[in-house]
Amino acid sequence: MSEKSQFTEAKYNKMKQTEADLVRNLQEVVKDPAKEAALSDAIFKNHQHWLQIVMPNYSTKIHLGIVNAYDNDTRYQSYYDDKAGKGATKILSRIVKKHLDK
Repeated sequence: MSEKSQFTEAKYNKMKQTEADLVRNLQEVVKDPAKEAALSDAIFKNHQHWLQIVMPNYSTKIHLGIVNAYDNDTRYQSYYDDKAGKGATKILSRIVKKHLDK
């Protein structure tokens, strides 16, 4: 990638690492739902950070719109469920909504 590219290699690597952390934490909660409370903040922050990397115009309103789409679009549901386990998308949506509601 050229230096002029808005999406630098460092930014791409940060995005991939943030997603990996998000998926790992979701996997933990899928395996053991009792861990949700302990991992909730990290899951929210990873998802928020990932969106901020890919969307310079990030807002909490956009974030909420995205998780609402997760609830209604099977493509999003299968994306996270395939990576982190069945039910991961619902967990992510619930956590994000809870944090945005604060």
